[in-house]
Formats: sequence, structure tokens, C-alpha cells
Amino acid sequence: MYRYLTLLRLRWYTLATGRVLVRHWQGFVLAGTLVPGGMSVGRLLMGLVYPLLAALQVGHDVLWHWWRLVAIQGLALAWVMVQRRHIDGGAFMAYARSLPLSVNQRRRADLSVLLPANSLLLVPVVALVIVAPTGLLGATAPPFLVATVCVMTGLVLLAELAALERQLGALLIFGPADALLSWGLSRPVDPASWLALSGALLIGASFLVLRHPLQRWVRRRVTQSLPGGPRLFSFLPPVWRIQAQALWVRHPGGTTLRTASVFALALAADWLMQKFAFDARALPTAILGMAAIALIASGLYRILQSAHRPVQPYLHALPLPKRFWALQDTAFVAAFGALPLAILLAPIFISLNASVDTTLALVLAYFVLLALLRLPLVHGGRQAVLLGVILAGTWSGAAMAVVR
Repeated sequence: MYRYLTLLRLRWYTLATGRVLVRHWQGFVLAGTLVPGGMSVGRLLMGLVYPLLAALQVGHDVLWHWWRLVAIQGLALAWVMVQRRHIDGGAFMAYARSLPLSVNQRRRADLSVLLPANSLLLVPVVALVIVAPTGLLGATAPPFLVATVCVMTGLVLLAELAALERQLGALLIFGPADALLSWGLSRPVDPASWLALSGALLIGASFLVLRHPLQRWVRRRVTQSLPGGPRLFSFLPPVWRIQAQALWVRHPGGTTLRTASVFALALAADWLMQKFAFDARALPTAILGMAAIALIASGLYRILQSAHRPVQPYLHALPLPKRFWALQDTAFVAAFGALPLAILLAPIFISLNASVDTTLALVLAYFVLLALLRLPLVHGGRQAVLLGVILAGTWSGAAMAVVR
């Protein structure tokens, strides 16, 4: 039974993911053009390994390791939640849940689908396992480094499994597991470090056999504040409350990943400008960051449009102007992009002593770009991503020409 269930779910995941890849092929082609040509295999592997190695370097304090491990797990959870409908198996699983399948069989099937779903995230792990025996990663003992990577990967997969099963209380145990793993990384490699690795994995796996007492409390209390909770968006105007609920209820993983991406881009642009000592390269960096943030934020237009489509007859019956929801969607996306814009432009205004006129002109142009991006994203069809990238690229080039 496990074999047939796994094959059917893998087939569904392959078909659903294939449709997404075909629909967004332009974005993958553009991303591929960013990979430097002529790079050797060794340099490519080291580049893939570096982000993971930076979080697992032995010798830092516990807190330094802990928040990096939590960030990696948070990124993995967001990546899986974006694909949740594909991983769950589609409408077929409504029937499969009525079959006499044990919990262990269902979990084995979930893990079998999670592995290909995490294929992109597992590339750095595989690269590190390949590079570690060569001694290019420093003085850290290769066996301990490989074991640490395996334990961290196991914790990530277990956290994703708990999220798929909606065991929100079980997710809380991964904090102590990460803390124990961080303690093992903060000391020289010795038997205690190896025991810390084993203990962290056991703590993370405990949700498989134990019923955590926090689970019922989390479902009753915390879920009122999570996406879809009745009081989460009570401070928003009624129209924006509908839009926020559509984003967080129907696409919680994608919305979380999109929000984290725009803030990460703003902070990365600020870091780059600081590295440039706010010289002549600072403003072009800020403009490129604004264009990228606007392009990512504009993806909300398609989600909001898909949320309006099923209730279109009802919306047309309301005594509202014809373009009411289009204007409200634009205003909502502009509000969504305002906070990362403030984070991005604050260092320019403070450290670069840019004129108020230049700053206000950039802010106004940014919101105009957000409004214009609605046209290709909503009406562009399969070419929406490509048209959006062309528009954002044209805007950034024009902005750079004006501010020079």
C-alpha cells in the first residue's frame, strides 16, 4: 500500500510542479543567466557550500549558531508551505485518508515526497558532503561536519513533516533541539559534541511518538493569531481585511516567503551600500533593490485577482465603482511595499545626505512602478513574468539615468 500511495503522490507532485515550471519558465531562464559562465566545478561547489558552512562553523557561541539554524529551518518551512498543495497529493488524498493506512505509512509517504520537494535546498547539503573529505573546508573534522549536516537536514525534514501534519505544538520542540545542536557546535569536537548531535536528533524526532501537551493549547490559543484567525487583521479597514485574509488563508506559505524576500532584499541593499561607503554606487544599488522589491511585491496582484474571480458575480452586484477592486488591490500592494522601501531608503537619507527632492522623486517613481506592474501581472498571461521583468528593468535604467 505504501508503494502505490507513494508512486501516486510522486506522480501528482511531478505533474503539478511541471505545470508551474512551464508557466514560469521565463523566470527560470532569467535566473540561469545570472550564473557566471566558465566557472570551475570546484568553485561552483564551494559557492554552494558557503552559506551552509557559514552557519556550521565550529567555535562560535550558542546564540550565534542557534539563530542561524532557526533561520535555515524557517526558510525550509516556507519553501515547503509554498508547495503544500502539490505535496499533499491533491484531491486524491481525500479518498486516501479513508483507507486503513497507519500513521507510519502516511508519514513514510510524506517523507518520500518531501525529499524531491526539497531538491533545491538539498543541493548545498550534497555539495558539502562531497567537498568535506577533501579538506578544503578548514580544520573542522570532516566526520563531525558531515554528521552535523545530516542531523540538521534530519531536523529540517522532521519540522516540515510536523508542519504538513499541522502539529503546531510539535514545532516548538525544535527550538530546544536547535539549542542543543548549537551547544555542540560551540565547543571543540569531543564526545560531548557527538552526544549533543544525537540528543538534538532525538528531541526533534520525539514528536513522532509523543503527544505533546502544548498541541491542544496551541490549536485553541495560538491559531487565533495565525493566518485565518478572526482577530489577526481586525485593525485593517474592511476592504483590506478581505484582501489580507485571501493572502494568508489561501497562500500562507507563498505570502510568508514573499514578505521575507522583500525585507531580505532591502537589508541586503543596505548592507551593500554600507560596504560601498555610500559612494557613487549607492544610489544605483538602491534603485536596483527598489525594482526587485517592486517586482516581488507585484506578485500579490495575481493572488488577489484569483481570489476575486470566484466571487465576481457577487462583487458586480455591490454598489461599488467599476474599478473599485483594481484600485484597492493597487493600494494594498503599495502599502505592502512601503515598509521595505522605508528600510531601503533610510540609510540613503541619513548617511548619503541625499536631497529631499531626490528621495521623494524615487519614492514617487517606486509607487508608480508598483501601479504599472499590475498591467502585465494581471493581463500578461503566460508572459506576465517576462513583461514584468522588462518593465522593472526599463524603470531602473531610466531612474539611474535621471539621478546621475
